[in-house]
Order: sequence, then C-alpha cells, then structure tokens
Amino acid sequence: MKLSVITPVYNRADCILRCLESVSRQKRCGCDVQHVVVDDGSTDRTTEILRDYAATHPHVKPLFFNKNRGTNAGRNAAIANASGEYCVILDSDDYFTSDAVDVILSVMENNPEYRYYMFTRDDRTEEFDRVYGKGSYVEFEYVDALTGKVKGDYIHVIPRVILQKYPFDEEIRIYESLIIQQIYRDVGKMLFCNKTVVIAERDRPDSVTLHSVRVCKQAIEHKLQAAIYEIKLFGQDYIDFGLRDTLDGFYFEAADNSLLLGKYVECNGFLKNIKRKKKFLLWIISRLHLAPLYRFALRLYLKNKYSYSTIVNP
Repeated sequence: MKLSVITPVYNRADCILRCLESVSRQKRCGCDVQHVVVDDGSTDRTTEILRDYAATHPHVKPLFFNKNRGTNAGRNAAIANASGEYCVILDSDDYFTSDAVDVILSVMENNPEYRYYMFTRDDRTEEFDRVYGKGSYVEFEYVDALTGKVKGDYIHVIPRVILQKYPFDEEIRIYESLIIQQIYRDVGKMLFCNKTVVIAERDRPDSVTLHSVRVCKQAIEHKLQAAIYEIKLFGQDYIDFGLRDTLDGFYFEAADNSLLLGKYVECNGFLKNIKRKKKFLLWIISRLHLAPLYRFALRLYLKNKYSYSTIVNP
C-alpha cells in the first residue's frame, strides 16, 4: 500500500529540511511513500531548499504557488496531486518518528475493516497513555466527535478519494476540523492507535494557532464563519443525538463573534436560537450597543494572556 504525505509549507526555511528528511528516512526503511510538498508562495529560502531537495529525491513531488493562498489551499493542491491510496497530513514544522510509516502501514494492514486511522503526536502522548493506555487501540464513532470525546490534534490517515470528496475550505484557511468532522460522519467509525508517529513543534511566533486569537477583525470573522458552518453542517446531528447544549454553545459562539464585529441584528438572531445556555450578558451588550467596549476589553485580556511578543496584530 502506498502512502502520500501531504505538507503545505510557507516560510519554513529553518525547519523544512528536517520535515523532508524525516519522510526520506521512511523510504530507506523500504516503505512505499510519496511526499507532496506545496510551497505556498514563500518569501524566504524555503523554495530554494525544496527545489534542491526534490531534485535528488524522486519520492518528493514539489508544487509552487506564486502567491500565498493559505494552508488549506496547499492541502487541496497536494491531495489533488497525490498518488497514494491513503494520505497523511504532516505540517512543515513537524516531523515523523523514525518508524512512523512502518507503524502506520502495519496498523492499516492488520485492521483492514476500517477506512480511517488516527495516531498520536508527541504532545498528546502522555495524555493518551493516561486515558487509553500505552499502545492501545480504540474504535471511535461519529458521535464521539460530536460529544467531544474525539477532540484536538491527531495524526489522520485518510483515503485520498474521501479527502477529494471533502476539500478543505480555502476561504476560512484554518478550522480544518469542519472538514474532518464531515469525514467522520461519512466513514462512521475510526480506529485510533495510541502510538506516537509525529514530533510536533508548537509555540512558534508564526504558529497558525496564534492567528486564530481574536485580537483582530479577520480572526473574529473566521471564528464566526466556523461557528455558522458548524451549525449548518452538524446542527441537526447534535439534536438527533440529544446534544442540544453543545449546539447552544455554537449558537453562543456565533452570537459572541457577531457582537464583536458590531453585527447586532445577527447577534440577536443567534441568541434567539439558544435554548439553554445563559445569554443575558451578551444580550445586554447587544442591547446597549457596547460592541466597541467589549472588543477593547477582550483584546486587552487576550494580549495579556498570549503576550504582546507573540500575538498576531491586525
């Protein structure tokens, strides 16, 4: 079975070679793996490093955007050019363990009744060892994603044809969980193997996580879009599974972000759909048109929480 590794990259000259080498090591172990790397319009030496490396490593398929289009656009382009039956997404600032692909393919070959496989990143190893046991296998179902049992970062191994069926949203750029949750619903059940296959690097000043902090209008708009999509795509599922409180949380999130943008009418519309969750404070802020004050207070709080040195400004 052939595996295609999907890596979008933007201005990662300091670490892209480490990522590339980690995949090449899998080839030296005899694994059949392709590495599709999309340079998302980098302005540092990333493009040069990628071209030089691909020239001497035929398993690397490089693609180049002439301008920055975002992580999800890079993922979609890579998937469209992948040739493996399954794809695994490897961020450019992360890297495989020495036996990652061997572990992945072994689990898949020994459990062929599944179409979707999940593995561990090192920053969740301790948590999963405590909850599930080291090296354990767990079957997850779609409802587990709705209840939050399946939450946060995993290493996902997904059939290429399913990823093509559910392309990543290039407008929102982040919040890939919206796509992953649709795939969960499609496949029905997933096999999680608690074996660490990726070493993750976080806390970078240019981390995508920091771009989602609501100190600028774009981040707030993305949060609003994500909440609206969650309601639209999965709202009825939450009701059918008796998870009204969870659905109310997304309506609350949509109302909160609408309010931060000064969209009082939209905010009130979302508040009316909340059945159980407390909404009095948001209603008062909206009623008195205090969005600028609320946005200022939240900005100060978040900048203090994440520190001025790392936060992404408007």
